[in-house]
Amino acid sequence: MDEPLLNMMRDDLTRRVESAAANMTDTLRLLAAARSVSGDGPGADSLDAAIEELTAARDGLLVRSR
Repeated sequence: MDEPLLNMMRDDLTRRVESAAANMTDTLRLLAAARSVSGDGPGADSLDAAIEELTAARDGLLVRSR
């Protein structure tokens, strides 16, 4: 493959990763808001676990993309 095509593909992949990470961050904000509203009620542990898992997945995606 030639250099311009590789650069174009790399730029496209970077945009896609950044977009996915932004979507994950938005979802984390929603989960955090739901967690805040739920207090210690039913489902709080599940929300905590979801937040932890999604945070780890997002962070892992960003680390691997560098």
